[in-house]
Amino acid sequence: MLTVIAPLFAIILLGFGAGFAPRLLQASPHLNAFVFYFALPGFIYTTIISAPPVGHFPWAMPLVVLVVTPTLAIGLYYLSRAMGGLSRDLAAPVSLAGSFGNVGYFGIPISIGLLGPEAGLTAGVVHMVHNIFFMNGYPLVRTAVRTREREGAAASFGDLMSRQLWPILRRGLVLNPVFWFMGLSLLVVLTPFSMPELFDEPVAMLGTTAVPLALFCVGLALHPALQGVRSGAVPVLPIAIGTAAKLAVLPVLTWLALLPFYEQLGPVWAGTLIILAATPSSTTAFIFSETYDGDGRMAAALLVATTAVSLLTLPLVAALLL
Repeated sequence: MLTVIAPLFAIILLGFGAGFAPRLLQASPHLNAFVFYFALPGFIYTTIISAPPVGHFPWAMPLVVLVVTPTLAIGLYYLSRAMGGLSRDLAAPVSLAGSFGNVGYFGIPISIGLLGPEAGLTAGVVHMVHNIFFMNGYPLVRTAVRTREREGAAASFGDLMSRQLWPILRRGLVLNPVFWFMGLSLLVVLTPFSMPELFDEPVAMLGTTAVPLALFCVGLALHPALQGVRSGAVPVLPIAIGTAAKLAVLPVLTWLALLPFYEQLGPVWAGTLIILAATPSSTTAFIFSETYDGDGRMAAALLVATTAVSLLTLPLVAALLL
């Protein structure tokens, strides 16, 4: 595991060092946009179509992802309010960053490095299910809650849906290039349909930039995250709770949920689910918290903490649970 993850952390440190140059730090949003709209779709598409077949798609996979992770997120929200004494607006980002992992940029390459090339397909599919839930669920819930708090009973469901919720769904599903390329890759894998080389080769070239550039962006994102931590506005206890939940509790809960279905899943599907559960918080959680909570400092603190601590916890999870 250390030989797999060490190069990933080296690129994060390189990005962090580059972030001391204001010009590169200011370019971070544009680099992230390139990764999301071009590099990541190409990476996932190429990874899936080039992966050896895994033989089956177990129905237990989406069941585990869509039950274990939301359950932890909800429990983490109420635990943060009870133990940390947090308001709703601070408990929500703890819930998000403590359960939303960097399954694309960390999880997919680590799964392939540990489990072999066949994990490319399984990690890609799990990534899609995971992100459909988080990239739509959190913005929808937080938008609905904040609108209700602001407008009260005057906000009808139809008005809320047309003005605020539908645009979120449209961005998260209809206009999401990752899901379009995921669907295309599954079409190529599961049917006789194929794309011409003139399409596959440029997509593969874009895909090769995804992981290094995304990890470089994670390093850049640590700068605003650390600024939020230094401000002193983020209490330590919720950071500890969220970090423990993301890096230890979620992998263990996932492992326990897999046990009754292990024969159906097999080692590749099961191993992929555990590895993706053990990844540090996603930079998207920080972006979402800034957008939908109005203050991304709590999510930023968890991004820094989970990224640093995962260098120790990822090998432990691999040794104990795989």
